[in-house]
Amino acid sequence: MADIVITTVAKVSEYIIGPVIREGKYFLCVGKIIKDIENEINELIFERDNLLDRVEQAKQRTEIIEKPVEKWLHDVQSLLEEVEELEQRMRANTSCFRGEFPAWRRYRIRRKMVKKGEALGKLRCKSDIQPFSHYAPLPGIQYQSSENFTYFQSTKAAYNQLLELLNDDCIYMIGVYGMGGCGKTTLVTEVGKKAQESNMFDKVISITVSQTQNIRDIQGKMADMLNLKLKEESEEGRAQRLWLSLKENKRILVIIDDLWKEFNLMNIGIHIDNVNKGAWKILVTTRNQQVCTLMDCQKNIHLALLSKDESWTLFQKHAKITDKFSKSMDGVPRELCDKCKGLPLAIVTMASCLKGKHKSEWDVALHKMRNSSAFDDHDEGVRNALSCLELSYKYLQNKEAELLFLLCSMFPEDCNISIDDLILYAIGLGVGGRSPLKLSRSLVQVGINKLLESCLLMPAKDMQCVKMHDLVREVAIWIAKRSGNQKILLNVDKPLNTLAGDDSMQNYFAVSSWWHNEIPIIGSLQAANLEMLLLHINTSISQSSFVLSNLTFEGIEGLKVFSLTNDSNSEVLFSLPPSIQMLTNVRTLRLNGLKLGNISFIASLTRLEVLDLRHCDFNELPCEIGSLTRLKLLDLSRCHFYQQTYNGAVGRCSQLEALYVLPRNTVQFVLEIIPEIVVDIGCLSKLQCFSIHDSLVLPYFSKRTRSLGLRDFNISTLRESKGNILQISENVAFTRLHGGCKNIIPDMVEVVGGMNDLTSLWLDECPEIECIFDITSNGKIDDLIPKFVELRLRFMDNLTVLCQGPILQVQCFFDKLEELVIYHCKNLRITFPRECNLQNLKILSLEYCKSGEVLFPKSVAQSLQQLEQLKIRNCHELKLIIAAGGREHGCCNPTSTHFLMSSLREVTILDCPMLESIFPICYVEGLAELKRIHIAKGHELKYIFGECDHEHHSSHQYLNHTMLSQLEVLKLSSLDNLIGMCPEYCHAKWPSHSLRDLVVEDCPKLDMSWIALMIRSGHSQHRLNENLPLKLELYLHVLPQLKSISWQDPTAPRQIWSLQCLQYLKVGDCENLKSLFSMKESRSLPELMSISIYNSQELEHIVAENEELVQQPNAEVYFPKLAHVEVKRCNKLKSLFPVAMVKMLPQLSTLHIFDATQFEEVFRNGGGDRTVNEMEVVLILPNLTEITLNFLPSFVHICQGCKLQAVKLQQINIYECPKIAPSVKEIQVCYSHIETGSAMEEIGNREIVTRFLQRVTIFQAVSMVFRVLNRVTILGKRDTIFKLAEYVFRIRLVVPWVVRTNRVTIWTVADCYVSVLVQILKRA
Repeated sequence: MADIVITTVAKVSEYIIGPVIREGKYFLCVGKIIKDIENEINELIFERDNLLDRVEQAKQRTEIIEKPVEKWLHDVQSLLEEVEELEQRMRANTSCFRGEFPAWRRYRIRRKMVKKGEALGKLRCKSDIQPFSHYAPLPGIQYQSSENFTYFQSTKAAYNQLLELLNDDCIYMIGVYGMGGCGKTTLVTEVGKKAQESNMFDKVISITVSQTQNIRDIQGKMADMLNLKLKEESEEGRAQRLWLSLKENKRILVIIDDLWKEFNLMNIGIHIDNVNKGAWKILVTTRNQQVCTLMDCQKNIHLALLSKDESWTLFQKHAKITDKFSKSMDGVPRELCDKCKGLPLAIVTMASCLKGKHKSEWDVALHKMRNSSAFDDHDEGVRNALSCLELSYKYLQNKEAELLFLLCSMFPEDCNISIDDLILYAIGLGVGGRSPLKLSRSLVQVGINKLLESCLLMPAKDMQCVKMHDLVREVAIWIAKRSGNQKILLNVDKPLNTLAGDDSMQNYFAVSSWWHNEIPIIGSLQAANLEMLLLHINTSISQSSFVLSNLTFEGIEGLKVFSLTNDSNSEVLFSLPPSIQMLTNVRTLRLNGLKLGNISFIASLTRLEVLDLRHCDFNELPCEIGSLTRLKLLDLSRCHFYQQTYNGAVGRCSQLEALYVLPRNTVQFVLEIIPEIVVDIGCLSKLQCFSIHDSLVLPYFSKRTRSLGLRDFNISTLRESKGNILQISENVAFTRLHGGCKNIIPDMVEVVGGMNDLTSLWLDECPEIECIFDITSNGKIDDLIPKFVELRLRFMDNLTVLCQGPILQVQCFFDKLEELVIYHCKNLRITFPRECNLQNLKILSLEYCKSGEVLFPKSVAQSLQQLEQLKIRNCHELKLIIAAGGREHGCCNPTSTHFLMSSLREVTILDCPMLESIFPICYVEGLAELKRIHIAKGHELKYIFGECDHEHHSSHQYLNHTMLSQLEVLKLSSLDNLIGMCPEYCHAKWPSHSLRDLVVEDCPKLDMSWIALMIRSGHSQHRLNENLPLKLELYLHVLPQLKSISWQDPTAPRQIWSLQCLQYLKVGDCENLKSLFSMKESRSLPELMSISIYNSQELEHIVAENEELVQQPNAEVYFPKLAHVEVKRCNKLKSLFPVAMVKMLPQLSTLHIFDATQFEEVFRNGGGDRTVNEMEVVLILPNLTEITLNFLPSFVHICQGCKLQAVKLQQINIYECPKIAPSVKEIQVCYSHIETGSAMEEIGNREIVTRFLQRVTIFQAVSMVFRVLNRVTILGKRDTIFKLAEYVFRIRLVVPWVVRTNRVTIWTVADCYVSVLVQILKRA
């Protein structure tokens, strides 16, 4: 019995004492609670900052952050704010609480704190979110420029017709045809962009087919636009994968440009069937109308040539002339324009060619045009156009440009032609002769520039490439065909070996083969005049190794240029025959992407000047290469050496002028070869251009000339060398440099033996470096590195100072410096002496450094005339960027301070908690070029532009002056004490016409009138309509002082700042926000497209109450473009808009309402709305597609007493809305009346069925089908399911009149369908 009592007492004690102890901790362990919370907060903030860094890196890689990551960051921010609020309440209750039950209230707060601490720990454990991000989709057709598109009557008619056909659901295949160069591609590109901007299609894809019809390349381009990775090997598999991806889009426009013959769309994954006809549309452009017929185009549009007046307008635009100029030239320009016969390409080419020329040159051009030979093998229209382009070729008057023009025609249509490749080929053909390589490059570049200026070449997206228009290419081929010694054979449609026996081959100057469908086996060509042979292979279509038993170089001993390239991702095992040694006349040898093995044959090519072995694998570079006394250029980029030791071959190339070495990977023995090459080539006296790097150096750095990037390099190995490559290097990057040098000057310069050409130095993780320039002993930087302009330092842990020594000695370092980037040098203190001059500095970036309280003395700041970018981050000591006051600091004349930093374009200041202001207000007037300001985490910052304290400054001098007239982006974040842009006494105007992105968050003391000043667009409606500003994105977050966005001008109380430029609005965590807009005086928001509001607990109205305005019969459309509205956690909001405003929302597409406890209806039908008191009022929202209503405990109806008509409604999501009216589930769609008799007569008509299917919303169809499947069990047979669907859609034609006559709900109609269907199935 005693045991039972003891057990019982123990159990009771366990249940009583345990909770008592736990609850007692809230009174007795306050310190521990706070400490635990602080620890959790610090760890969570650490996790958050790490994640934010990853987010920033992902965005730089053009990746989109996954929603779970954004949600985690948002949850962290919300939780930290809640904890901060509890801490403030705890401090308030602890220090100054007086009143009833103080202990009880403290107990409740501490109890909440403990729970928040647990929540912090749980949230911290969830920070490792996978997947983290994904690549952003490419812009596709929007990437194309509209700059040169001109609307003429002919193009405008075709443009409008195309848009009309795209809106016709019965049309799915459209053809546009016309002669080459008439503007087909430009037209369909503009139509595609318009269709995408208008949301006519979910996806717009543009592909170019051309003559070669390279299926695999087209598939790859489509995959890029779909953000899809194709892993299938076969073309058929890739096509099926593309089709699966395309199926995810309901409406697609595919533009197939430059089609020359019939093309099977299924080869690229486009399969048109009865399901997607009308929704998928194909737009084809071609020169031949017959191609439209072969492609079964339902509608063909002919793009005619321009009229005389249109041609003259286009000619004037590109020649930059007027009618008066033409008359002064006796009508010569007008006659030349007429000779172009209305062909846009010819007009543009001719006009550009003669722009700015003397009268005599116009006369010569007209004479040549009048006497130009006819193109007998083309029709008349093409002959006229080609004659114009031929004249442009003749007018080049530059033999290098003429040769390059013909060379460019040897590449396939629409090919990006590498400028570097053209240089290699031109050198091989003798451009520049025996001149230095640099001169030959210059001659080729001049020729390319000449072709670009004459519009015979076009710039490509890649700045290192050019393109040739297909019509211009035809001209080049025709010119080459007529020439006596420069005939070109361009092979794209047959195997090259079929041409080997052709006797005409002996007359060709150059042969180019891009035939992808067979191995390029050639026999004896017997072409004694052949100087250039380009063979291009694609192993993805053929095979990974070639056995070229028939390949021979006999009969082409005069060859000067031989190129064999493989553009696939894998190398090809390739063995060249012994006869290659016969090519003793070859000057350019290019072998790319091949596994070659032994390449000793190179030694026999005695006239070789250019050897390009990029992406090749071979045993080693033969030592005999030193016997090639003419070799100027050697490219070993991305090569792989089988031999793991370096044999010194490169150092034997005594005449070498250019060398490129860049490993393919980080295999250790490959990286070890690079330092050996660097030491070996020090004796090459003619080497002037080189790029030698390990694989870790940034790509854009490796593209610079005379650049060297080494990792783990021992600089002491150069101490005994007579000469080394560092002595002439311009751009040097070292990672983990070692060898005993504590500074660059004098230690490293002395070891190297001088670095007179050094312009750029990058140092990363070099622990031995303590100072960059140490001039404590005799010497001058200017004498040692006279051209030095760029310094970048990263993770230099032992670096303490940039320069030390007499200031006059080191001043020259600052004088020439253009870029200074310092990152995470924890022991480095940044100081700029008063005497230094930064007159050439353009980029300054300081991150995670010790800067002191002042960055620039005034005298130094005055010299920053060229500064364009300023970035400062995590400089916790910094108070002033520019020193304040005091003549002892070298204060300059205040009149000149207006021009301080006159070139500055971008300012970024992050996490500088002691910073008081960015610049004094007296300097702002000189910041005329400033476009971006981003400031975050500055606790002490009160004004962006602070007070100016010199005696000549007056606040009235800025009256009516517009400051920062070019500012486009302004971001202000986490600035606890920010009051405004500048002190109130400075009466200046701030930009509005240029601002396009304004972000203000967590600035609790910011005066809202400053935001109004920044986004205003003028004081008169008339002026607004004449010149609207750029579209503005406005983001306001954590602003407790914000009550409305309709601010009034304090100087004119009746004037509301205009929001006519506002396009995107996002407002969150504004606890005192009552309403967004007031329409009393500012009547329209013409550009607003999106509204997003969250966590604003006091919000009562989107539009402030003033409904008599919207009830007027001629009321202005307030939101003509508003498409998206989202509201989250706004607990006092009861509705979005008055019902009378429905007509003012013509583009409204999506409505999302979440977590609003008092929200009752979307559109408020108040008693004062006289227009909605009648029976059967229908709310028409023609573009509404989606409604989401979640966690709305008070929600009743969309609009009480009204019915919604939304013909495009596809999705309605309602969750946790317990008071919802039954009628909300009965959303009605008003159908046109269809008589039952006529419907029965046409029940089998598929066109009628299709028409009705298009008018049925997804919501209705899904609801009905689920009800049918619940009643009839037919899931066993697939055919029966298809039959069921057919019955359902046919029955819909029989009973739509029920809706009109009896006003029953869609659920009743569904029941009717089910009943009839069941009877039909029973009889069947």
